[in-house]
Amino acid sequence: MKKYRNMVVGAFNEFHSLEKSLMKKWERFHSSDVFPKDLRPIILSSWRRCKQSFINPLKKEADLVYKGDSLKEKIEQNEFLLDIANPYMEQLHQYFFDQKIAVVLCDKTGVIIEAKSNSQMWMDVERHRFVPGSNWDELSTGTNAIGTALIEEKPIQIFSSEHYCQGWHRWVCSAAPIRDPMTNQIIGILNITGEKELVHAHNIHLVINQALQIEKALGHRLMEDHLLSLQSLLDFMQDPFLIFDINGKVTRCNKAASYLLNISEGSSIYDILQFSEVQNLESLGRFNIEQFQQADNLWKVNVQSYKLGGNLLGGIVIFQKQPYKLLKLSKNSAKKDFSNIVTNDPEMLKVIKKAKKAAFSDQNMMIFGETGTGKEVLVQSIHYFGPRSEYPFVAVNCGAIPKDLIASELFGYEGGSFTGAKSKGKKGKFLLADLGTIFLDEIADLPIDIQVYLLRVLEEREVFPIGAKEPIPINVRVICATHKNLKEEVRKGNFREDLYYRLNVISLSLPPLRERKDDIPLLVDSFLTENGKKLFEMSGEAIDLLMKYEWPGNIRQLKNCIEQSKFNANGRQILPKHLPKEILPANKKKVNEKQRFPQQKFKIGKNELMLALEKTNGNVTQAAKLLNVSRMTIYRKKEEFQLK
Repeated sequence: MKKYRNMVVGAFNEFHSLEKSLMKKWERFHSSDVFPKDLRPIILSSWRRCKQSFINPLKKEADLVYKGDSLKEKIEQNEFLLDIANPYMEQLHQYFFDQKIAVVLCDKTGVIIEAKSNSQMWMDVERHRFVPGSNWDELSTGTNAIGTALIEEKPIQIFSSEHYCQGWHRWVCSAAPIRDPMTNQIIGILNITGEKELVHAHNIHLVINQALQIEKALGHRLMEDHLLSLQSLLDFMQDPFLIFDINGKVTRCNKAASYLLNISEGSSIYDILQFSEVQNLESLGRFNIEQFQQADNLWKVNVQSYKLGGNLLGGIVIFQKQPYKLLKLSKNSAKKDFSNIVTNDPEMLKVIKKAKKAAFSDQNMMIFGETGTGKEVLVQSIHYFGPRSEYPFVAVNCGAIPKDLIASELFGYEGGSFTGAKSKGKKGKFLLADLGTIFLDEIADLPIDIQVYLLRVLEEREVFPIGAKEPIPINVRVICATHKNLKEEVRKGNFREDLYYRLNVISLSLPPLRERKDDIPLLVDSFLTENGKKLFEMSGEAIDLLMKYEWPGNIRQLKNCIEQSKFNANGRQILPKHLPKEILPANKKKVNEKQRFPQQKFKIGKNELMLALEKTNGNVTQAAKLLNVSRMTIYRKKEEFQLK
């Protein structure tokens, strides 16, 4: 609480020694109009304002400006604030119950709207009109904790003769503003006032803390009211969505979260997302979890804090289902080898030959290729084929990690090096890949400021974790991949030229499927074969159509096409009519349009649903994929058709 040092009188032992000195300064000031130089600056400024406003320094009771019906109306105007603040005022009242101390709440103008004290203190309170309806702004009652806190817009403690008016010299007062969580404007003042001899009990931090708790409670109430109106809208969202409070308790979740992730209100977010970042949400603000496996699905999780008036109230979480499995981090995770690459294409065979040679090199390497051409399989094959195959393979999607986390993710950090850091620190991906291979996918998306650190790692062959005093040597093979034109990114200033040449020592380019169409029949055969058995046959006419198509999504799109065709087939043979519509000649001109917009969902009948569930052995996720609908739709249709 160092920032409040100038708003507090000082140590307890100083109070009584200063009291006589303060009284002399007050008397000299009012008799000679000479401003004391050694007065606290915040008090001196207040005395100047009071002098200019002709406040009576001998005033002994406040102005009672509201009473009867007008006071009742004033209290009703502040009913929301009173309702929230009362429990926190009662806590203070009980804490000081045996002492002559009053706890009061004022509105934004300095008018008292609620007061609590024991009967002994109440006599003093009434004598000085320190009661509901009285006005304690600085222009009415001179320097005092309530009025001066309103003008200075910050907490303050006023002791004895620091009060401008003589009537309040027997008191010590501590006050803190209460702000509207939405606008950050002051809407009230919380104050404790008592005899100056009890100054040691007037810990201004207690008042500040209770005022902050009131603000947070106001924020929660406003958010709850707001969310009630949003609940019906949230239930229309197909993505699971939830909100948790500052204690990690789920306060709201939509139907998708309940159905797909089995999340209910009252659950703990720490049980759902077991990541350290969740506990450090206030410092992070927002972050993404790229790989979260739940309910047999892989999700991308977006976590965003929500605040009101600068106060953290909790977090908002949105789960986004991932259409394809992302690369995972694990030792010996590279399970693909060159036998998984199906091709007779001369250009592709040249790439494989170079890749096998490159597997025994430690030089940095770049893989270029359009989305879906098989860059991931090629990189894993290189690792598995080379001498580092017994060591870790670590894959990182550079475009998927938040910018403010990517340095700690790649290079690690020492314990306690920043707010939210684990006490024992954390190894970065480069250290985890030591002796093995690190695959930096989508390298073109690496932030320009992080590229400098990567260049240093590549040049020095050592990493410097955040907060570390010494670098750590590493022995890592670096392979990168991108679907972008890196030279163009260099020209645009998005990618460092020196890093480009450092990474591009060995370069391989994967041809798109449209340039290796002779491989289509081979690829089709591999996709129709499961566990060594060919379960489907594709007619010559269907193969001809596949050969004529341009395949903008490359091998990944072809594989998806075959999966849809297998589902559409009535038997073992796949005919042209079983192919997806965009492959058929009649839809050739509409290909680009269909690539931009999702495939329309058809109306699902009971027979279609039963057939899909039968083909997928009751797997709801797979059935949803085959029918091109969401899991929620499958669950609703099962309930509608009364299917178990």
